[in-house]
Amino acid sequence: MQTDANTVFVLWCRLTGTPIGDFTDQERRDFLARPQVAALADTPYEVLLDAGIEAARHGTLPLERWLIALQTVRPAAV
Repeated sequence: MQTDANTVFVLWCRLTGTPIGDFTDQERRDFLARPQVAALADTPYEVLLDAGIEAARHGTLPLERWLIALQTVRPAAV
């Protein structure tokens, strides 16, 4: 099962410790419109979570690093 873009946003907020309420509606729409979000949403949730945890160990979670982690954490599942 694939993940929807809003779930990517919520998971990113949780992994980075960023309160969801800190985003305006426009900022949230802008985040969801990024092409990396669509690519991340095309990933099963379990894989997305594993890769997000791995990528966030560096203290931040750029979407580009999260995409790269998908290839290294569970490459067969992507």
